[in-house]
Amino acid sequence: MDERIGVAVIGLGVIGRRMLEQAALRDDLEITGAWDIDPQARERAARDFPRARIATDALSAIADAGTRIVYVGTPPAFHREYSLLASAHGRKVFCEKPLAVDVAQGERLVREIESAGTPNAVNFVYASAPAARALAAAIADGAIGRPLLIETRLFFARWPRDWQASAQWLSYRAEGGFVREVLSHFVYLMRDLFGDCTHRASFVDYPGDGKSCERAAVAMLDCAGMPVVVTAGAGGGGPDEVVFTVRGERGALRLDNWYGLQRAEGAGWVDTPVDHRPHPDMRTAAYQAQLDALVQFGLGAPQRLPTMAMALEVQRLIERILQGD
Repeated sequence: MDERIGVAVIGLGVIGRRMLEQAALRDDLEITGAWDIDPQARERAARDFPRARIATDALSAIADAGTRIVYVGTPPAFHREYSLLASAHGRKVFCEKPLAVDVAQGERLVREIESAGTPNAVNFVYASAPAARALAAAIADGAIGRPLLIETRLFFARWPRDWQASAQWLSYRAEGGFVREVLSHFVYLMRDLFGDCTHRASFVDYPGDGKSCERAAVAMLDCAGMPVVVTAGAGGGGPDEVVFTVRGERGALRLDNWYGLQRAEGAGWVDTPVDHRPHPDMRTAAYQAQLDALVQFGLGAPQRLPTMAMALEVQRLIERILQGD
């Protein structure tokens, strides 16, 4: 395409760097400015992504004449600040999840962004990931008959994961934890597939220090009349597990390790091929599909990215789970 969509990246931790990495593979996105409050993060980004323009402050990246979208990839406590700064300069906002540190701040942000008329979206990757779209199509085509039960199973040998070591806020109860960081993706997905989800019961185990995030969580939800069983934990031996299963009258489908699609066959599970061409793997295909949608968002064209209002509904349920019973 002839038109390049300018994106300012605010926050150069793991997810901000991922945006730079994936945008560098495309010719329809341009990083008009990238900034982080940490000078060392800016230095690392300048070294590792020489095509990206590293800004001296957030405002100069956001206000750059070429910026059309501001990607807010900071910890949740700063989402509102930079989203509103982007809105004030007439930019579209693409924000990370969770939307805010709590539901009240999320509600405030949604009101302010909607009152300003600012186009907005939130980065739930299952809005675009080919495996999730193939799962949705198979369910709609009746591959498993009428869906009866949803299961989500999460386990992390270490939390935060090793590649998240620089994001220590993920360790703390105030903003972090795997229920907010990971389960929210699957709450979004089940809402996208089936409709509204509500809390029925939950139990969350926290360390005794009063500060650290959860060690384990179990929850029962209701999604469009279907029971949803959630088990999640961190700490201990064995491989990480991220599995989302939909069981129906005539079979079952699941997403395994985020982006692998499998179907139940006999006594086991069989991989269901999902076309990820021209990308080398399903992970890259998922990120690039999300950036395809981001380009359409920048152009004002139809796309599937969820809005902040949708993300707020996800956050409401996640925070209710974390309250426990």
